[in-house]
Amino acid sequence: MTYLTRILETKAGEVAELKKEEPERRYREMRGELPAPRDFRSAITSRDGGINLIAEVKKASPSRGVLVEDFRPLDIAGRYAELGASAFSVLTDRHYFQGSPDYLKAITQHFSIPVLRKEFIIDESQIYETRLMGADAALLIVAALEPSQLRDYLQLFAELGLQALVEVHDRRELDVAIEQGSTIVGVNNRDLRDFTVDLMTSVNLKRDYPEGVLAVAESGLKRRADIELMQQAGFDAALIGEGLLVSEELRKFAWGARG
Repeated sequence: MTYLTRILETKAGEVAELKKEEPERRYREMRGELPAPRDFRSAITSRDGGINLIAEVKKASPSRGVLVEDFRPLDIAGRYAELGASAFSVLTDRHYFQGSPDYLKAITQHFSIPVLRKEFIIDESQIYETRLMGADAALLIVAALEPSQLRDYLQLFAELGLQALVEVHDRRELDVAIEQGSTIVGVNNRDLRDFTVDLMTSVNLKRDYPEGVLAVAESGLKRRADIELMQQAGFDAALIGEGLLVSEELRKFAWGARG
């Protein structure tokens, strides 16, 4: 069993419990009170050939275990803001990443930049839940969805005012993402089957992006040279979590350079 299949199996049980809470009904009742989502796409759009930082707030990972023992999400997000982050990514998966919707809610309330929900979304109920918790965007993983699901979920995102970062790992998945209407596509350099990392995954796939689709490089970026490689390849943004936590070099490489 791969990392991804194991995670999705667990997620199916979580979704069954979530549906009992009727997030779609709660959204319909509360939508007039919810603040409008912030513009994630605009925040991460590259200007003048630069590359934007999507800074990830993450306590743990399935492959490396706990990354931050004294985990204070607001403090971490504050430091990322000082580094010039254009957006945040917040893990909400509890079982494998020790994340929480509460972390996302707190960061959304304390900071003005857009927040991406990093989650394994396999059901519409999770999309309504995403809107209720205050996220501005969320992750959709092509490897976890049927093409028709991806299309339907992108439509629901648009109806709710959310934006989607659609994650791919190879050319076939990139083709699926584009065919189903994705406009922000991230390349995960980490293979979700075995969690191995190859930065050339992003570089090679970027050549096949059509005009008008925003490009995000994800995972395995730990050195200044890694970021510069993605910038040279033409990526609009880099999503970095573990690298900012473990690499002093990256923390010194400030995007907006107050850090």
